[in-house]
Amino acid sequence: MMAETLRAVILGLLTLTREGRVGVGELRSSLRITDESFSTAMGLLRGEGLVSDDGGVIALSIHQRLGLAVRAVDVGAGFEAVSRSLGWLEFEEMAAHVFEENGFRALRRFRFSAEGRRWELDVLASRAPYVVCCECKRWSKGMGNSTARGIIEAHLEKAGVFAGRLPELAERAGLLGWRRAVVVPVALTLSATPLDIYRRVPSVSVLALPSFLAEFDGQMERLASFRVELPPPKPRPRQTVLKRR
Repeated sequence: MMAETLRAVILGLLTLTREGRVGVGELRSSLRITDESFSTAMGLLRGEGLVSDDGGVIALSIHQRLGLAVRAVDVGAGFEAVSRSLGWLEFEEMAAHVFEENGFRALRRFRFSAEGRRWELDVLASRAPYVVCCECKRWSKGMGNSTARGIIEAHLEKAGVFAGRLPELAERAGLLGWRRAVVVPVALTLSATPLDIYRRVPSVSVLALPSFLAEFDGQMERLASFRVELPPPKPRPRQTVLKRR
């Protein structure tokens, strides 16, 4: 019963705070649970640092919202229900957070110019020698349709263009000191779809991302990648300091 109550309270919190703050009373009135169950659930979430309120008003940080999303899944909430309660940029933030928790450096919405146009990577994650280019998309039935496959084709092209420009982008991408890089395109989904691969580009649920990264090195043979040799960093000119006589 507590798991069911927690699911209801967390989903209500995520939904009602998506646009900002919510009053405790408003949250309570939106839920079909008893006052005692509501108080118990809120006390538990406060104790875990996932909820904070001031004067009866709840305002959640991005980290609290992501923590609540993970907690909702832990207590059996459907992934689709959780994903619908999150904003789009929070999905990207969740993906970046997972990469960082697994030893990667993550850059959000990395933009660059090439071939006469502007490009954007939703998440750019790096851990020597790998540079993972992530495309965050919503689809729920894997890559069995032309729309999803078209997205993969476009992302594969984008990763190739990025790899071609990487020697010039190395400093911005945080790769100073790297001698080589392996650029890997990955599609991330909010839906809990099974791991799927098209054109050697994997489609990974953000919830399955930790296990995917744990086996990342061993999967490289079946994944698309672009190997790039990086030039040594140019020495910065020294400033001449004039001494007073």
